[in-house]
Amino acid sequence: MKPLVRPFEPDDASDVTVAWFEGWHDAHAAFLPEALVSTRGLEAFQKAAPRLAAPVDVAEVEGRVVGFAQVNGQELEKLFLARHARGTGVAQALMASAEQRIRSEGFVEGILDYVRGNARAARFYEKSDWRIVREEEDEIELPDGSTAQFHSIICHKAL
Repeated sequence: MKPLVRPFEPDDASDVTVAWFEGWHDAHAAFLPEALVSTRGLEAFQKAAPRLAAPVDVAEVEGRVVGFAQVNGQELEKLFLARHARGTGVAQALMASAEQRIRSEGFVEGILDYVRGNARAARFYEKSDWRIVREEEDEIELPDGSTAQFHSIICHKAL
């Protein structure tokens, strides 16, 4: 069944929480410090999901939200799916919606980044015609106030 992509509504927060939690851990946990990963329990995503800033689109399959994408200007900030939705066309539908949102804001190029090492994201973005333009070393603050480094892959796409 083809996913329905529509704007996020407050009642979607529970399903978005699951997609975000599963997607974030699968995409980041192996590549970020355990001190940070351990703070990203389900409760952290439950608190954050209702506060997602627009525009956010969700993908609904058979009446249930299974993924979401958040755009900020020309940047695709978040694209996460529940595990059971992977390989079903949901990610492609969300990507198309995000790219349309970026174009509708007047941008001719989109930007996104992902954590180095996330091979699944790399394959998906490459297949979606996003091109790596550089790698950056980023710093993230840990719960104890210290910082840790990780690497981001920056991609662009002409829209």
